Amino acid sequence: MFEVGMTLQLEQDGVEGTYKCRVCELEDDKVLIDYPIHQKTGKSIFLINGTRLKVSFVLKDQTVLECRTDVVGRRMAEIPLIELERPSEEEFQRIQRRHFVRIEAPVDISLKSEGNQIVTVTEDISAGGCALILKEDVGIREEEEVELFLVLPLQKANQYLELKGRVSRIWEKDRRKLASIEFIAPDEAHKRHIMRFCFEKQLDHRKKGFA
Repeated sequence: MFEVGMTLQLEQDGVEGTYKCRVCELEDDKVLIDYPIHQKTGKSIFLINGTRLKVSFVLKDQTVLECRTDVVGRRMAEIPLIELERPSEEEFQRIQRRHFVRIEAPVDISLKSEGNQIVTVTEDISAGGCALILKEDVGIREEEEVELFLVLPLQKANQYLELKGRVSRIWEKDRRKLASIEFIAPDEAHKRHIMRFCFEKQLDHRKKGFA
């Protein structure tokens, strides 16, 4: 499951915050990582042997996996490394079974269609599409193709994405008018950025007890 170079999200029992690290080496019974960095403060954490950690990461097919592991040692290489016990495949848990995770979150978005351009926010978003909040008089139609510009507030830095989409449905929810947009052939980099955003939001929701 692990691959050299992949990014891991770590959480320590009883410690507030999420940490990020990178897999540097793999052995039969160990995963060697660089020193984890706090997502918000940018400070590294010192982990003693026996520390219990929850590890989450995203595979290339956008599957999100989670497992538990323990710190079992440290090693000096070109950079200082931390040794984690390597879990068996049976210990991994899929925390999202759908191909695209859909998260309710407001993301700034601009939509341009034939003769119309609006600036609004999303109701929800996934790597496959999103739902937009509309005003009553925006003038877009179902099945219409549109151009989209999104600003994704990732933890590391904002990502600015330009995509093409199709209006699959216009509907109402809680007295608000919404448009469901299906992304048309988004490239892999765009899908990874959106999936990362959804993954980060999902971790936040799980930590706060909302999911």
